[in-house]
Amino acid sequence: MLLCSRRGDLVPAPILSFPSCNLPEKLLQNLEVAGFEMPTPVQMQAIPSALIGQNLLVSAETGSGKSGSFLVPIVSYCAKFNADKPHGERKPLAMVLTPTRELCIQVEEQAKLLGKGLPFKTALVVGGDAMAGQLYRIQQGISLIVGTPGRLIDLLAKHDIELDSVSILVLDEVDSMLERGFHEQVMQIFRALSQPQVLMYSATIPKDVQKMANSMVKDLTIIAVGKPNKPTGAVKQVVIWVDSKQKKQKLFDILTSKQHFKPPVVVFVSSRIGADLLSEAIGITTGIKAVSIHGEKSMKERREILKSFLVGEVLVIVATGVLGRGIDLLHVKQVIVFDMPNSIKEYVHQIGRASRLGEEGSAMVFVNEENKNLFRDLVQILKSSGAAVPRELANSRYTFGSSTNKGEKKRKYGF
Repeated sequence: MLLCSRRGDLVPAPILSFPSCNLPEKLLQNLEVAGFEMPTPVQMQAIPSALIGQNLLVSAETGSGKSGSFLVPIVSYCAKFNADKPHGERKPLAMVLTPTRELCIQVEEQAKLLGKGLPFKTALVVGGDAMAGQLYRIQQGISLIVGTPGRLIDLLAKHDIELDSVSILVLDEVDSMLERGFHEQVMQIFRALSQPQVLMYSATIPKDVQKMANSMVKDLTIIAVGKPNKPTGAVKQVVIWVDSKQKKQKLFDILTSKQHFKPPVVVFVSSRIGADLLSEAIGITTGIKAVSIHGEKSMKERREILKSFLVGEVLVIVATGVLGRGIDLLHVKQVIVFDMPNSIKEYVHQIGRASRLGEEGSAMVFVNEENKNLFRDLVQILKSSGAAVPRELANSRYTFGSSTNKGEKKRKYGF
């Protein structure tokens, strides 16, 4: 059972079905075509609050349907607002900001699917594509802008774009945007708008995000679904203690095992060159078709790589953190964390790629002494998830700290 909590004034009751929300009939049809049979827990909680104009700070597990919970209200509002307006007279009514190009592409594609046949058009504003084309798209009359903060700031600085009509601002994966240094850019965009409704989303919401949210809006409704800052329970975590020199061979063993290899698989590494070299090594050693994806590849390359992976032409994709956030890899049921990320929060996001909308998946995680700064947090997550803790990790002095004696370890962790 998922834990749900809500804080705020006059929080509406959760919905149990989409037809109960007074949505446009065409939107309900699009939801059905897209496979949205019934709202997920986060959608049950967030959609009715967003529809009545409340400012939201939403925390929910990775793969829980967060995108749908803000796109449904956006499409509904835009469709009703533009019902009698000619196409050329429509101005941007909503804006979604995300930290990566891939997530922007995915959000825009889902928005177009939900808005099909309605007076609802979108514009994608990301680096890697020509700015002139993005500007032209906006000038033709659109309802929703989906973009990364940096490119949107560039567009605003060089061209006169009217944003006075933007009534809804969504900050998706907001904690990641703060970590990537987008805070000032996000605030600059926010100040260019006329007091919009603000919807903030992420699987993890630290204190600095709450502080930012409170600085932007006065009345804030906080919705938490599941265990905050914890991995989804649908992902089975298998942590393997393996020395750095043996990691490649261990990976090859997994990929050539009928029992353990469950394609399509995402392998997470820490560097761009590591992604390129490892994907090449997988192909040479195992004969399995593998490709790499990272920030140095062009937007066109990244789109083609993701497409080939999602349609099954490629069984293994080796990625940096560019795929660790928000991307719906719907058919992926297995993730291999080859290189542990720098933070436990990023680890939560990466293994979350193995479960979308609560479907079961597995994450195989390589750990050794090089990851000692994460030992304590990792053990807590494994224990809370009911996952096995490798003996080397359980007995490491970095897991408990020098002040904790052996008897206290046993009592606290049950080893």
